[in-house]
Amino acid sequence: MKLRRPRPPAIDGLAAGERVLATAGGPDGEVAATTHRLLLRGAAVEWTQVETAAWDGDAELLVVTEVPDDRGRRVRHRVALESPRRLVDVVREQVTQSVVISRHVAVDGRRGVRVTGRRTPADEIVWTAAVDSGIDLRDPDTKARVDAAVALVRNEVE
Repeated sequence: MKLRRPRPPAIDGLAAGERVLATAGGPDGEVAATTHRLLLRGAAVEWTQVETAAWDGDAELLVVTEVPDDRGRRVRHRVALESPRRLVDVVREQVTQSVVISRHVAVDGRRGVRVTGRRTPADEIVWTAAVDSGIDLRDPDTKARVDAAVALVRNEVE
């Protein structure tokens, strides 16, 4: 007797070649992890835009933090799930799998910049650079050191 894994529900609006890997539901609605992104409450977050994802078992919340925008602001999604099943593991796998390189480079003492390259489903690399607090990008010398650090990490991969 073969055991079959239940088929994930059909999700509208998937891109060509995009597949649903896992789903879970809760009071905030259905959440789906696909090969390209995480679909939550009217938001679609590409794996390359997920900085961290964690499961808070006590509160039964999936907490997803996006990479900072140009002003350093991070969007955080907190989604209640009643039975996350495989979803939490799949989210963790997809986030980890997208990261090609992530390196912190000091530019001012211990403070510096975290440079991360994440691979898209189209096999391109999306780069993000998050500076530590106290780094002043308005200072031309500091900005030049940050730019050099970013170039150094990118050259390791490209």
